[in-house]
Amino acid sequence: MTYTVALAQINPLCGDIAANVAMHRMCIEQALDAHADLIVFPELSLTGYALRDQTLTVMRRPGAAEFAPLVESSRNIAICAGFVEEGEDGIPYNSAFFADGGALVHVHRKIYPPTHGMFEELRFFGRGRSLSVFETRFGCMGIVICRDLFHMLEVSTMAALGVQLLLAPSAMPARGFQGDELSIERTVQLAVGSATSLLGMYVAYVNRVGFDDGLGFYGGSMLSDPELGVTASGPRFEAAQVLGTIDTVHIARHAYQFPIHREEDLTIVRHALNERRTQ
Repeated sequence: MTYTVALAQINPLCGDIAANVAMHRMCIEQALDAHADLIVFPELSLTGYALRDQTLTVMRRPGAAEFAPLVESSRNIAICAGFVEEGEDGIPYNSAFFADGGALVHVHRKIYPPTHGMFEELRFFGRGRSLSVFETRFGCMGIVICRDLFHMLEVSTMAALGVQLLLAPSAMPARGFQGDELSIERTVQLAVGSATSLLGMYVAYVNRVGFDDGLGFYGGSMLSDPELGVTASGPRFEAAQVLGTIDTVHIARHAYQFPIHREEDLTIVRHALNERRTQ
């Protein structure tokens, strides 16, 4: 199967859901004009990132009326977008939804909200407790939100569970300037490259641009192929929509030539964890 993914590297407005929904709809129209089958937006794309005291104001249930136009648009193109989810417990979660065929298919809650240095997500968000693995018309997919991508146990377990395309919406601030290079960009490239070259998954990494409360986001979105490496990439510091092609033959060929995830035995990991707990 071959299909096209659009990486929507946008600059959301902080706290303005209506304006961000309109921005999403414009991007979706652009992606449809380019015959894309799937569009992926950054982390918290419908709300902005540095929300602080606005967090409770903008949190919504996944089926909220404001999101209905996007869910309706998913009849023509699959959509992954980020939002503040109102949990059943009343707690806000940093979440992303996947919609396709005019319906909400899956919601992922960020498992590892960072709280150190410039980050303070756990002051405002709860933690997700479930790995994101779900079936779609494109095959088995998973979602990791920003910091989740750096937790290799999470990513490798998802690969062992059959994930073929990992969607990685992000709001990664620019930091670690060394001349023309960004140290954080190299770290992201390393994480994405490990998932593709070692675990055999496609990764659609979509990072935002612009500023929220003094934080500047660098973009650098990319689609990484398990055989070819990075095949599509977004610019730094500019809003852009980038198209990439996914060919599932490359996944099958990588699995045959370098069958790491087929060799993975989760029972060994489970046994080791159980043994450790009983010590």
